Amino acid sequence: MTFIVILGSTIVYFTGTASAAYLVVNGQKIGLVASVDQGQQLVDSILTKRGQSIGKAAKTHDRLEYEPVRIKKVALLEGMSTDSELQKVLTSYIEGVALEINGAQVAILPSQGDVQTLLKTYQAVYTKPSEDNKVTSVEFSEPIATKPVEVHPDQIKPLDQALKQLKEGKTSTTEYTAQANDSWWLIARENDMLTQEVLAANPRMTEDSKIKAGQKINIASVTPYLTVMSKGTLTSTETIPYDVVTTTDTKLDFGDTVVKEQGSDGSKVVTYSYLQKNGETVSQQVVEEKVSKQPVTQVVSEGPTLTAVSMSVSRGSKSSKMFAWPLRGPINSPYGSRWGKLHNGLDIGGGTGSSYSAAASGTVTAAGWGGGYGNMIVIDHGNGVSTRYGHSSKLLVSVGDRVEQGETIGLVGSTGHSTGPHLHFEVMINGSTVNPANYLR
Repeated sequence: MTFIVILGSTIVYFTGTASAAYLVVNGQKIGLVASVDQGQQLVDSILTKRGQSIGKAAKTHDRLEYEPVRIKKVALLEGMSTDSELQKVLTSYIEGVALEINGAQVAILPSQGDVQTLLKTYQAVYTKPSEDNKVTSVEFSEPIATKPVEVHPDQIKPLDQALKQLKEGKTSTTEYTAQANDSWWLIARENDMLTQEVLAANPRMTEDSKIKAGQKINIASVTPYLTVMSKGTLTSTETIPYDVVTTTDTKLDFGDTVVKEQGSDGSKVVTYSYLQKNGETVSQQVVEEKVSKQPVTQVVSEGPTLTAVSMSVSRGSKSSKMFAWPLRGPINSPYGSRWGKLHNGLDIGGGTGSSYSAAASGTVTAAGWGGGYGNMIVIDHGNGVSTRYGHSSKLLVSVGDRVEQGETIGLVGSTGHSTGPHLHFEVMINGSTVNPANYLR
């Protein structure tokens, strides 16, 4: 009978209870799990979710233990709050790689491979390799280092965010003390910035805000984290502008012109070797040049007026006011020395889109992008005299066009190296600039 009672009690015990385990984290009982495997699955699930945003499972340094126990099945069902309790106490980290530039940590990425991909992608932003642009070498000017780190998942940067950070550069702010008669335009020009860039660092300020002497102005400058130095060869097709031969025909009325032979541009394929810094050419040298199409010289006959004008101007007589103003507006910056450099023209203020005209009759020898001049026009007036018109928003003439004094040739803009909309106007005699104010009437 005793055996039967013991056997019966045992059967009742095992049918009414179940094997389980206490999940213990760093010596603290968190809750019950059905088995060690289930407990480990629970931990792995939490760590996987914490690293899901970067595609890498998190890890933990916590000490995990399991204490076997047999409990009533009801108690096991009631103990299913283990998941939420574990979420609260389980600490985690991600194994990442810190990118250091010039000894300063810039970003933490998931792996060493991500760092290498980031650096190569950043290089390609500036080098732009292609069939015509053969990049032979690329290197960074700054020292770069990496090291393994253990960080919170939120500190890891995805590749696209790290690339965005590198492309935007690092911003530093200095304080400038305004001088008497300062303006936003002058401050921007002195710091080689755009007016809007200066205003962006000074909240609640607009172009109409008055500046007082002694006022503190924030100057925010952006410098790149990395400097990409690249060498290579670039092949491009370039235009060979056609020459214009002008003869005086006394049978024509003053100012009249007749094109005897129409000119046409030629073309050539030029290969340069270059050294670039962050995509900007530092130096270049022609390696090979092949003419693919010869230009055709344009022959023009004209009346005597332009020659007389050009001869008068070339003599440099300040009393000979032979050029008309190309644009009526305030002189934002005169000809002469400015901040230790020669400003070789007049900056005439005007609104974007306002039209300007040719200062004298002549032939257009350049019409297109002119580097710091932006969209630019050059007109040849004969006898070594020419005029230049810079920073246009739109050009209304082309190379080879014959234009008359007062004829609209372009629209005012702020292209190229410009701090605001205006027309940069130059007078050149035998290739050297002179003060335009001496020749404008």
